[in-house]
Amino acid sequence: MKIKFWGVRGSIPTPERRNSRYGGNTACVEVRLDNGTLIILDCGSGLRSLGRSLEREFAGTSLCGHIFLTHFHWDHIQGAPFFAPLYKESNQFFFYSIRRGEKELRASVEGQMINPYFPVDMSMLRSTRHFYDLDYDPIGIDSSVIVRPAPLNHPQECVAYRIEADGAAFVFATDNEPGSAFHDRSLRELSEGADLLIYDAQYSPEQLEAERKGWGHSSWLEGTHIAKECGVDHLLLFHHDPDHDDAAVDALVESARQEFPHTVGAAEGLEIELPNAKLRDGYHGTFGERRENPRFRLDVPVNLSWKEQNGDKQQARGMALDMSASGIFFLLPNSIPISRKLEVEVTLSNEITHSGDLTLRCAAEVVRQEGNHRSATPGTARRGIAARLTSLRTRSQSHAA
Repeated sequence: MKIKFWGVRGSIPTPERRNSRYGGNTACVEVRLDNGTLIILDCGSGLRSLGRSLEREFAGTSLCGHIFLTHFHWDHIQGAPFFAPLYKESNQFFFYSIRRGEKELRASVEGQMINPYFPVDMSMLRSTRHFYDLDYDPIGIDSSVIVRPAPLNHPQECVAYRIEADGAAFVFATDNEPGSAFHDRSLRELSEGADLLIYDAQYSPEQLEAERKGWGHSSWLEGTHIAKECGVDHLLLFHHDPDHDDAAVDALVESARQEFPHTVGAAEGLEIELPNAKLRDGYHGTFGERRENPRFRLDVPVNLSWKEQNGDKQQARGMALDMSASGIFFLLPNSIPISRKLEVEVTLSNEITHSGDLTLRCAAEVVRQEGNHRSATPGTARRGIAARLTSLRTRSQSHAA
């Protein structure tokens, strides 16, 4: 089972440079099972980027996904109108929520598109969509996965989900305020023995005791209490406050590690494989590592070339996931051998640069390889390659206004 984060922020998107390492999109988490089943947790603004990625992956084929909503506050549904796969006729999606009538669930997801809030109406959504009102009993999507819901303490209600599949279990518990005996007990029962707990840590303990009390959110301290009491293997702090930049989140993570060492901060682009996760801080760093250069999330093709020992030139195509002024991280099929020295070519579209297409050609030196980044395409495993850039050439092409 692979978990990937597309949005980790709470309350409102904050696409600001000061948040570039952890990310500014609101809640959206992708879960991909070993058999290819796609599960999406919440539809915050991160859903847009997930949709673009799925369009590339499933180009020419149909897509089926299961979407579980924790609740209907804006930061957990605002990405739905921008989720491109909803507009494709051959795609099929199953929406789930707790204790909501079918009409209310559907209206909450699609009601953002009515006049005067959105320029495109619901008739443009060509996909087939199903809506399910759940109680708190466990449900099976298919024979390979069980989803267990539990109530959380949050205004207008919220729900946590425990997903059990592929020999692992993790809990997604966002938007929860401790202090209600019923909800505290419910969440602890859900978290018992989980490989991973993704937990609301929007506020500091001091904020939670003072000006943010009653706002429906939690702190890193409560997350560490749950993790220790319930035998959780790893804790991910999630739903970062819009006023907390990268440095502030770093500080919360460091404080949490004093209580529960296996703690990291959720970051956009972070991928975790369960069971036996080896979690890393931020995107691909180690515990406690802080990069000097800002690293920007990508999801674009990369062209690679290198020379074998006999002088023959080889070429391959991978997928770049992030890049800084000094390095690049990309995925490559396990079957392709690669040398230490590379030529790398990446084209950043006008959609990314806002000043025309930009092609980067870099000389690079491989510094690390990480095995078995499971591809979303069944049967193809990929490994991660981290390379240090040793020279850089650019070519830009401006777009007419």
